Amino acid sequence: MRKRKRIAISRILVAAAVFAAALILLLAYSDRGWNEKYSRPEKREEGNTAFMEEGLVTWNGDSYRKKPAMTLILVAGIDKETEEQGYARTRYRSGGQADFLLLLAVDHGEKKIHQLQIDRDTMAQITILGVYGNETGTRELQICLAHSFGSRPDDNAKYTVRAVKNLLGGEIEIDGYYIMDYSAVPVFTDALDGVPVTIPEDMTGVNPEWFEGHTITLRGQDAETFVRTRKTVGQGTNAERMNRQGIYMRSAINRIHQNLARDENFASALLATMRRIVTTNLSEQRLLEEINAARSYEVLSIDTLPGEYVLADNGFMEFYPEEGAAESWVMTHLYTLR
Repeated sequence: MRKRKRIAISRILVAAAVFAAALILLLAYSDRGWNEKYSRPEKREEGNTAFMEEGLVTWNGDSYRKKPAMTLILVAGIDKETEEQGYARTRYRSGGQADFLLLLAVDHGEKKIHQLQIDRDTMAQITILGVYGNETGTRELQICLAHSFGSRPDDNAKYTVRAVKNLLGGEIEIDGYYIMDYSAVPVFTDALDGVPVTIPEDMTGVNPEWFEGHTITLRGQDAETFVRTRKTVGQGTNAERMNRQGIYMRSAINRIHQNLARDENFASALLATMRRIVTTNLSEQRLLEEINAARSYEVLSIDTLPGEYVLADNGFMEFYPEEGAAESWVMTHLYTLR
């Protein structure tokens, strides 16, 4: 058995990255003028519906059933330049790593939006492809690596969704995915006319003007650098980067608010901009229906799974969720007592 240096951590609530920020804000604060055009049909047949037919499950001695009106959307931010762990870059392994993962659970029954951020280093069963692109089984690896498998963006998305489902017990159905490469951050930032942030730590090694406590307005490529840089800042941990992503997100939320207040067509324009730079299986009609339905829902705090970081002998960080933590989140937020 390999020796590992164990690094204990407590449960830390961190903010989501820019892509989820935009989607959440549009879900919660969309133009009410869409109501008639994009009203969601009362009968919900797709995705996570027909739960009553799926029977009951027992958890902690009680009977539960799935909530009957949920939409699950997986939001991901992709880095195509990160170091690949133990695999050569091939045609079937060229999708890049999912450095940011957030599961949005839109509860149309209770009118709430739940959020689960999944650390990129979380160990999960992911699908492995052979040299000819054939599936050869699963292996426990960092969940971020699932996206790298496949030769097309929709393949990359499929394997990422499958890995998240495996992590959460395999029984949930994820209705859609919304995936963006980090290289799209400049486009998004400029669509908001810049995003002001206060530098949380010394980043002068990245930019001489980025000293701790200095407030700047990020534009273009600087925005991508701020949310993406990891190894050359501070201790080089993903937790530090997630903190910067949170800073960016909160400021991006404010910018979205400001733009919505000034321009009633801003939400539609922003969606049009994002449509050009994302990979998604959600039609514009479906997405706008979800946005319209959820415009007044309560957006709950971001959850993360408690667990432990491990520095493996190969130098890569691994995160192991506490036993039962994933199941607990699913049962608490996606199920209800009978």
